[in-house]
Amino acid sequence: MTAAMSDSSASGNIPSKPLRRVAFYSHDGFGLGHFRRCLLLASRIQEHLENVEILLITGSAKATFFKLPVRTRVAVMEPMTKDSSGEYIPRNPQIDTLTAFCRRRDKLRKEILAFDPDLLIVDHVPTGLSGELIPLLPDLKSRGTRIAIGLRDIIDESETVRKSWKKSGANLLVESLYDHIWVYGSKDVFDLGKLYHLSETTNQRIEYLGYLKRISLSKLHTDFIDSLTLRRSSQKKIVCVAGGGEDGDPLGETFLQALSSFPNKYVGTLVTGPHLNRVTARNLIDRFHQFNNIEILRFTTNLEDHLRAADVIVSMGGYNATLEAIAVRKPTIIIPRVSPRKEQWIRAQKFSQKGLINMIHPDELTSEKLIEAIETGLESPHLKTVDELGLNMDGIGNFLSRVDEILSTMIRKRKEEEDVNDTLLRA
Repeated sequence: MTAAMSDSSASGNIPSKPLRRVAFYSHDGFGLGHFRRCLLLASRIQEHLENVEILLITGSAKATFFKLPVRTRVAVMEPMTKDSSGEYIPRNPQIDTLTAFCRRRDKLRKEILAFDPDLLIVDHVPTGLSGELIPLLPDLKSRGTRIAIGLRDIIDESETVRKSWKKSGANLLVESLYDHIWVYGSKDVFDLGKLYHLSETTNQRIEYLGYLKRISLSKLHTDFIDSLTLRRSSQKKIVCVAGGGEDGDPLGETFLQALSSFPNKYVGTLVTGPHLNRVTARNLIDRFHQFNNIEILRFTTNLEDHLRAADVIVSMGGYNATLEAIAVRKPTIIIPRVSPRKEQWIRAQKFSQKGLINMIHPDELTSEKLIEAIETGLESPHLKTVDELGLNMDGIGNFLSRVDEILSTMIRKRKEEEDVNDTLLRA
């Protein structure tokens, strides 16, 4: 599989201090959410902390689409996806599942041990996909690597997670091998320890860092505004984000149907996601290309600017997509995924109750109902801030402080060991 590296330094200068090494693992069997969260955190590390080298190891074949921060490399394991029953299968139809998992484990072990991280941050799945991290973690611990698990605010329904973690051994692994348990959410929104009946020892170690604020409300880039489709002042811009695209076509099709009925009232941008089936994408383009008020994008590096330019946002309910919409303080309509996991549905319900979003169950989604929700959003464009609505968005700052403290400790420990070795050699 491929690997990519950003420029090692914008200025070409070699850091005077030893580089501190952080590795992120994201299994990414479905969609892009896990990798995008790791990339966000890696970018913030490189923006705010000095002399850090980062490895992002992922199962997302689309990881190379994204621009990497400085001193950051991405390595891609054999990509997997889920079948209709929720089981993982290879994206490559030419290989069997066992071969795919063997390739993943070999790649994972080779990359991580060669990188020799001071800190490994595992996203979402303590055991890795189908247990692929389990053989590796003890070896890293013996080298002195600190290991953290980063969990989103909600994983799934309580009973589902309890059974899954017990079956996979994730609960025991977290207790015995993980040094840090970080939740990118707030305890007063979702209490994971209580919800999933975690042990008292594990519950006491959980650190709720707060939600990750992905977007800062700086001024929109002039060149982006100039590139927007021209529209009359009476037209409102509606942006629809269909997640990674694997199961976003019902939302995308409904969105296009809704806006095509009102060509003089709305202009719309649909971001299908890079995983949308190419045949499905072509069918959508063929059906709706004649409408001048609609544009269809498979992928964009300017998603933040599209969201900030919108009058209303329509989106699936993943962690990243929901927080991006909330951050720009635009009326937001969430159509959450309800299978095979209930995570998006549970979050959407909670956020709707807090007044952060409007929500439509996917089984109830029609173009008429979507237009009704859009009109409701346009009638109340002045939204309260997340602070006013009681949502802690300090996750990135708290994450950076934890990482900096761990890496500083590791550097001091490394220096002490080098001093001891020098003393022994001189003796």
